[in-house]
Amino acid sequence: MSVSRSSLIIVLAGALLGALLLAAAPADAAYSTCRLASSDQQPRSGRPTYNLKLQEQGTSCTTAKRVMRAYHGCRSRTGLTCSRRLLSRWTCTARRTSRSSVQFYASYTCRAGSARVKGTYQQNT
Repeated sequence: MSVSRSSLIIVLAGALLGALLLAAAPADAAYSTCRLASSDQQPRSGRPTYNLKLQEQGTSCTTAKRVMRAYHGCRSRTGLTCSRRLLSRWTCTARRTSRSSVQFYASYTCRAGSARVKGTYQQNT
């Protein structure tokens, strides 16, 4: 076996191992991304908010959009948290991912049993 052929085998084996490790990583693999219409991207909550991404796991995108709207309607004007149950069963946690003097980015996760809704948004301050 030549050096170039054995090098090729090692590279292919490494690529296969990497692909297997990525396939085994459950982080976002089980989440489905929901398509956001322009009316979903800018909610009517009176807040200068722009939804960037919405994902669901164990529910539908229709329900995920309802949860997203309820979350934005519940949280305070500049806050992140919603301390009550949404749509009678969903609870949410949130965190700021970055902040400047004019805007911030945040993400939230809402749970109801094994179902999950994750969202990311930008808000002007």
